[in-house]
Amino acid sequence: MNGLISILLERFHSEQDSGADALATLILAAREDAAFRQRLVIVLRLPASHREALIRTAVSEMRLRGEAPAVQKALLALSTEEGARTALQLLDVG
Repeated sequence: MNGLISILLERFHSEQDSGADALATLILAAREDAAFRQRLVIVLRLPASHREALIRTAVSEMRLRGEAPAVQKALLALSTEEGARTALQLLDVG
């Protein structure tokens, strides 16, 4: 999960962007980078309880490090069934 966050943070430049902007950046990054896409798809396909726990733990760690709230929101959106399903569709692997 840390690899996913690192890639998103590298590509995410403004803390003032909304969570939707960060989520779009995440999806675009996954479309451009096959290895990143593969890791993201693995997380998105986890059973809901595992995905939610993994993402919430990652977001808690991000909060402690003071990382961008918009990136935290983007990841939290992926913890839901709807968010994961939508991201998989946007990645053409739904």
